[in-house]
Amino acid sequence: MHVLLSVKEKYKFQLISIPGVVSVGIGYKSVNKKYTNQLAIVVGVEKKLTRPEVDQEEMIPDYLDNIPTDVVEIGKIILGNANKRVIEEQSPGAEVTDIRKSKVRPAPPGVSISHFRVGSGTFGAVVKGFFPGGIAILSNNHVIANNTNGLDTRAAIGDIILQPGWLYGGRDNEVIARLAAFSPILWIPLEKYGPGVPINLIDAALAIPLKPFLVTEMILGLGPVLGVTDAVIGMRVFKSGASTGVTEGYISQIHAFLVVRSRLDETRTALFDDQIITERISCPGDSGSLVLDSFGRAVGLLFAASETQSFFNPIKYVLKTFNAGF
Repeated sequence: MHVLLSVKEKYKFQLISIPGVVSVGIGYKSVNKKYTNQLAIVVGVEKKLTRPEVDQEEMIPDYLDNIPTDVVEIGKIILGNANKRVIEEQSPGAEVTDIRKSKVRPAPPGVSISHFRVGSGTFGAVVKGFFPGGIAILSNNHVIANNTNGLDTRAAIGDIILQPGWLYGGRDNEVIARLAAFSPILWIPLEKYGPGVPINLIDAALAIPLKPFLVTEMILGLGPVLGVTDAVIGMRVFKSGASTGVTEGYISQIHAFLVVRSRLDETRTALFDDQIITERISCPGDSGSLVLDSFGRAVGLLFAASETQSFFNPIKYVLKTFNAGF
């Protein structure tokens, strides 16, 4: 794995500078849509083309420093607030109980939540730390801190957090918490890539419940968090989201370098490194969901999706940023 990581680091900017490339990760090479047992540098593209359709200078090599490559089509990676139309169009047939989009007290992770200027996302988990009351609500920056970079006026510490989210009727009577901390999302102009540009590791924020009894630690449909673990290729994982409820999948890539676009403004991108990828197990409105393994251990925090994949921040980075735990 160390050799593959070194190769990925060496070539990641070169690869994402190729038009249409949106990710560079480590996973098993696939042949005829079936995984082999050979690890490779996996290059994700918006649309996979045949060799005659690709200019020679934009061709992804079969090998990088003797490490095989694999090219997979994943579409655009999108992060950002979703309105009701987007959620309904991209969650066809999702069997989700009304409780996930209703006011619930105590509120469990897995239900709708949002900053007062955001449509809806998911209450991911209750974390513990040196906070007022000793606990905090964990979700994405783009869910409970409105995509802020920390210097704009999109959100401020102390802003009200609604449960359910604004999209599902959250207003002044549904205030459950106040924004307490966030990791800024560092955006860059489209395709301005190269060493020295800002790189994100997480899309996360914390809110302090107005009263501790307004929330519960038990994740809806999954139960308690029973520890923390690192992602492993092939690991079976689960999430509980406000839009699609409990879904599961398998980790296909780790240590992924991503080009993520804003749903609100596709001329801006954010680069995320060391991320986790599964097949798509989420839809708009699921952002902020905690991702668990089969033993109930936290693995990641869901923050983005493409047409075929879902993307998570490693939970270890999230907890370290906020000096928090479960």
